Amino acid sequence: MNRSVLCASVSLSLCPVAPAAAAQETTEEAAPAAGQEEEEKVVDLGTTVVSARKWDEDLDKVPFAVTAFTAEQLEQGGILNVREASYLVPNVNIVEFTARRLSFPFIRGIGSGQGEPAVTTYVDGVPQLTTAGTNLPFVDLERVEFLRGPQGTLYGRNSIGGIIHLITPRPNEEPTFDVGVGAGNYDLFDARFGYSGPLGKDVGLTFTGFHSERDGYSTNELTGDRVDSRNGDFGRAQLFIEPGERSELKIGLYGERARDGGFALSFLEPTSFVPGGPPFVGGLRDDPYTINQDFQGEIERDILAPSIDYTYNGDALEVVSISAYQDWDAFESSDFDFSPVDIVVRETNEAQDYFYQEVRVQSPEDAAVRTGEKSELRWLAGLSGFVSDATRSAANDFRVPIGATPPGTDTTSGSFDDSAIALFGNLAWTHNERLEIAGGLRYDYEEKDADLRRTFESGGFTLSDVSSTDDNSFSNVVPMISASYLTGEATRVYGRIAGGFKAGGFNLAAPSGQTSYDPEESTTYEIGVKQEFPEKRVSLRAAVFYIDWDDMQLSLFDPAVGGFVDNAGDSTSTGIELEVGAQATDTVGIFGSLGVLDTEIDEYTDSFGTDTSGNALPYAPENTWSVGAQYGDSNEGGWGWFVRGELVGVGTFYYDAGNRDGDSYELANFRAGMSKGPTRLDFWVRNAFDEAYVPVAFQANPADATSFVGENGVPQVYGVSLRLSF
Repeated sequence: MNRSVLCASVSLSLCPVAPAAAAQETTEEAAPAAGQEEEEKVVDLGTTVVSARKWDEDLDKVPFAVTAFTAEQLEQGGILNVREASYLVPNVNIVEFTARRLSFPFIRGIGSGQGEPAVTTYVDGVPQLTTAGTNLPFVDLERVEFLRGPQGTLYGRNSIGGIIHLITPRPNEEPTFDVGVGAGNYDLFDARFGYSGPLGKDVGLTFTGFHSERDGYSTNELTGDRVDSRNGDFGRAQLFIEPGERSELKIGLYGERARDGGFALSFLEPTSFVPGGPPFVGGLRDDPYTINQDFQGEIERDILAPSIDYTYNGDALEVVSISAYQDWDAFESSDFDFSPVDIVVRETNEAQDYFYQEVRVQSPEDAAVRTGEKSELRWLAGLSGFVSDATRSAANDFRVPIGATPPGTDTTSGSFDDSAIALFGNLAWTHNERLEIAGGLRYDYEEKDADLRRTFESGGFTLSDVSSTDDNSFSNVVPMISASYLTGEATRVYGRIAGGFKAGGFNLAAPSGQTSYDPEESTTYEIGVKQEFPEKRVSLRAAVFYIDWDDMQLSLFDPAVGGFVDNAGDSTSTGIELEVGAQATDTVGIFGSLGVLDTEIDEYTDSFGTDTSGNALPYAPENTWSVGAQYGDSNEGGWGWFVRGELVGVGTFYYDAGNRDGDSYELANFRAGMSKGPTRLDFWVRNAFDEAYVPVAFQANPADATSFVGENGVPQVYGVSLRLSF
């Protein structure tokens, strides 16, 4: 069977069609003998293996909603980051600022802006404790898994909405080198180099280095400069060692150095800081990709993350140990009045280092425990914990008097210590290879301490200096139960009830009385079906869910202190998700996804005194959808080629709990490529029709709740990439 048939039938949200003859499977059925009738062919849909439950299994056996992208699918779609992937996953919305560390995932309406994430990114089983690690380049990956719904029993803290898991590959059996370059508009240039293969007996290595740079998308009218440029380097190396016949040791290291231009923030509509005065800012809606500011900032991020993984595969059990350390820091400077008037400049410094450890024992890698003639049990039990030390500071430099306050620098700084430990377990009992009943339980305990200081300096004198300390502890038990049944040869129905938990914490700065915030909890009810129609070359996955979210932590903005977190009462979220993939012909694949979401705040009064009861949650689109097709073929001369197009949409969503302003948009992406042997050449365009949209904005004027500051999304970008693998 042609590999294009296999891939497009398996994947429900991305259908890569192999462009080269060398990429074809060798499972084509022989032609019938003369005089014989040709029997009806049944397409082997194959399997997509995921590790969503911390053991490898067919994606369609997982009793909750999962979307997975393999390395080939990421390459065929030209997907380079988590936001580009999210467009193909129903009810997922990634909110991003220009700064790489400011990426906030929302799944099914649950997410977080400031503070810790409600949807955590994992890299090979290691959690990124803050949103600073959400937006990592999709370089040297085996696959990416989007797990929707709470994953508290197995993944713990800050997975109340779900997780995004980046999984790196093992070394190739033979030495393989990978070299690539790309170029495009806005002076885009990127280059990569990689190696995967053995270093000797029982030792393997993977290594990838990646450099990317481009000019800014937005122009500062006051200076004529491009402002939101990007320039970064990323590298990952992993050494695999087999110290024994049943054991493996993996030593890994990845790091990033990013030096970017400033924020492209501007008011959405014409605005004046003088009551009744003329507006002096044109607004992003009338003049997209344009700002008018007297100060242009910069953004920096550095990450260093080593890890050591050990696995022992025994006859009776498997033992896994994950040890990881991460050190990151970020610096930002920006025009905090977002105008051509020199009023206030802001500088932010943040740094964190943490150590994470997980140890678990579980049923053997390739076998479950037999509990009867037709029954078996898969199980795991584990212990995990971390210690973290973070520092944060934000300084507002007021250049002019504000009321009775003279010009000066208002600085808030703090150190935050955090430690946690968790005990978790999961069981999955299967009978007759059709019925599965699973359950899980996790206990989390976390302690947090904060030392805060706020000073105001003017004319070389300290006019105020206030310090405070606070500490708190949080604990919770998170349950999960699920059941699934294979009704036919390829139709599995399931139901799941799962809890989610996210600890409380402390704001660096917040309005009076809101320095700390409480934990939040959720319960999700989900039913779904995962179905394949081999004779029609169609796959289908669907889910319906209801979420009850208590004491939700809502990200808010205050003009004097910046972003902060506040508990915003209770809310509910109800939705439907659908993913489908079909192989129209041996060379044409069609794919699509749809998410429909209805969220409602039960009771909450926002910082402007508005009762938001009955409103939708911020950044929870009413719908998200994608549809596309890919045509690929190869000839006997070894040439392969493909053409791909997709249309993605994000329905109406709001920037704030008051539902005062929001946006919706649709984007078209196209890609075409050709290959021969080890060489591949691609041409691509994203946002082909140059739609101007504002995916992220916040309120910045204490006197006007309808005044929003935001950034435009990525404009039309196009380019070419060349890749050589040998």
